[in-house]
This record gives sequence, C-alpha cells and structure tokens, in this order.
Amino acid sequence: MIPMRAVSSYLNDIEDVAIEKSSGKWWSGELNNIYVGSNRIGTANISLHFLNILTGKLDFSVQVSGQEIDFQGRIGKSILGETSIKEAKFNIDVIKAFNKGKAIPQPISSLRGEILHLRFKKTKCISAEGSATAEVMDVLGIFRRNISVNSNIECKDKNLIVGFDSQEEGALSGEIIITPDLNYELTAKSENITSKIKELTKLRFNQTPSIKSSGSIIDLIEAL
Repeated sequence: MIPMRAVSSYLNDIEDVAIEKSSGKWWSGELNNIYVGSNRIGTANISLHFLNILTGKLDFSVQVSGQEIDFQGRIGKSILGETSIKEAKFNIDVIKAFNKGKAIPQPISSLRGEILHLRFKKTKCISAEGSATAEVMDVLGIFRRNISVNSNIECKDKNLIVGFDSQEEGALSGEIIITPDLNYELTAKSENITSKIKELTKLRFNQTPSIKSSGSIIDLIEAL
C-alpha cells in the first residue's frame, strides 16, 4: 500500500511547493499545511474515483480549506499526460489576509467562481469553461467606489485566456493571457482612468489607452 506521504514527497519536489505533513493512503488522505512559496494555502483532503482508472485516468475529488482560500472540485491526470479540473468552485478572501497584517499587493479584495472544465498539457491549454467575480477596491479614487468585475475563461492559441469586464459599463475591461509555463500578460482598459488622466494632464486621446502588466502566476499566488 502506498502511503499519502509518497504523494507529499512528489509534490515537495515541485518548485515553490511544500507540504509539512500527510496522513492516509494515496487514494484517500489528507495533506496538511500546503505552502506555495511562503504563503500557506491550507489543508487538502483527497479521494480517488476508482472507476476512472479503467479509462486510463486518475481522478480525485479535492477539497482545500485555508484561512483565505477555499476550493473543492475534481482534479485528474490521464496516461496521455493531460491534466483536468472540473466541477470546481473556489473562493479567495484577500481581506482576511489584510486583517492578519499582510499587505495587499493588488486592489482585489475577493475572488469567487467556478470551473466547469479545464483541460491542459504541459505544452498547451486544450479546452476551458468557467466564470468568476472579483471585488476590486478603489484604492486610487478613480472609480469613486469599489466595483465588481466578471470574468470568463477559454483556450486560444495554446494559452488560457481570462476575459474580464466590470458590471459598471466602461469602468474596467481587458484580458489575461496565461501561457503553458505559467507566465501571464495582462491588458486592461478603463474609461474612468482615461477621464482621470485627461482631467489631470489636459491631454486628449483618440482612443482609450491600455494598461499592461506581466509576470509569473506563481509569484501572484505567493503574494496573496
């Protein structure tokens, strides 16, 4: 019988991932105190769906509970190297981290959503469907109040695309491109920001300027 600590040892070999303790067997057990970088994610309970082994796939029900992050869904891996996430729901509460004394590196105070399905390999995103809502704090006084932003996911040109749009028309829109090596490129537009720039600088724009940012998804998770 393979103990859960074998799974823990495998995950500990992944860069920036650490697990303090594990219990149970590999098909049903618990991983305690999961860390990505210095950020504690929480504890994960996993349970194998045995019938899917007949189709050449390991498929687990996974529930992650932490002080700022909650996740539940199914995560699978096929013999062809395809990873899948489906029937997943998640909630990230950044304000809880702030109340514990952590700095908030971005204006998002909370993020909740669901992933109906997400299939990918190391080299490409295959298919994706899901949605989320983020609460964005108006830390610079640009939007005059906090805003809600809706987003959807899809695969395009081997990348995962996250398109987003504020519930308030024109406040914020754009997309995030996530590559197979877990880097991202963000492009956003805001009529509110453009109006603020015009007000301060007296400049005139023929179209709304874009705001761009890029980096590593792992770095973002560590910063939560």
